[in-house]
Amino acid sequence: SVSKLWIIFVSLFVAAVHALTVEAPEKIVRAEKTKNATLPCTFKSTTVNRQPGDIISWVKRANEHVEIANKRLDNGEVGKDQNYAGRLSFPGDANRGDASIIISQLTMDDNGTYSCSVRISAESTLKIADMELLVLVPPSNPECKIIGKLEYGENINLTCNSAEGSPKPTYSWTSYDPVAGPKSPRMLLLKNISADTTGYFVCLASNSAGQRNCNMSVAVQPPSMNFALFGGIIGGSVALIIIISIGVYCCCCRDSKNNQYEETENNYHSQEPVRIRGPREEEDYNTGKYSPQMTPELRPPAKLSTNAVI
Repeated sequence: SVSKLWIIFVSLFVAAVHALTVEAPEKIVRAEKTKNATLPCTFKSTTVNRQPGDIISWVKRANEHVEIANKRLDNGEVGKDQNYAGRLSFPGDANRGDASIIISQLTMDDNGTYSCSVRISAESTLKIADMELLVLVPPSNPECKIIGKLEYGENINLTCNSAEGSPKPTYSWTSYDPVAGPKSPRMLLLKNISADTTGYFVCLASNSAGQRNCNMSVAVQPPSMNFALFGGIIGGSVALIIIISIGVYCCCCRDSKNNQYEETENNYHSQEPVRIRGPREEEDYNTGKYSPQMTPELRPPAKLSTNAVI
């Protein structure tokens, strides 16, 4: 039993002597787009003599883990993924436990989680440390838009959006004078707009890399007339006026004809009756002795002669 305890003690001592540790001093590394980023990684090992199997490896963890670089500890040979050729380097001394890398000319594709691993053959172990690389991109110039009709009583939305930005931009609104409605990160709602809503609006997009803004002027107008409807109303009104005018004209013409007929009839009745004069009256008329008031002279009928032959 004593010998077994001694064996266990020696094994633990040897394991402690040959223990390998790998650390990532920074769990989140932030760097601006197009700049350089240093991903720090350190390791400790009591093994002095390096063997061909001793290696530092960097992996980018995504849907599929991709080894982007490795470095052999026995001869310093470095291998790189083609996407990082010319952009990745090992700046530190690996023999002193520095496994850090530098990625230059950062792009948005470099965002992600990276794993630093060290394998020491003599210790038959592999240790890994993870860290996050966050590429910072200032917000692009936001685009401000007005959605809705700028007419009395309408509801409109003011929108603001930056196409780029890492981390994701946050948005804030500043307005001058108008009454503002509920706000959301990229949208400002204005309800039942009127002349009081007219004003100047500014949207600010910001993140840890910088900020940008856009602005717009809102001018509320009276309701616009529907020109098609307006034209129909005018056309209908003109047609109605023409019809009424024709009706009035026809009535006037009819009344005028009736008046002429009545006047002709009255003139006919007002004429003096024709007086038929006898021979005596005709003679007196010719000599100037006739008067319409004269009583016609009555003459007895002539006597027939007895000698007349029948």
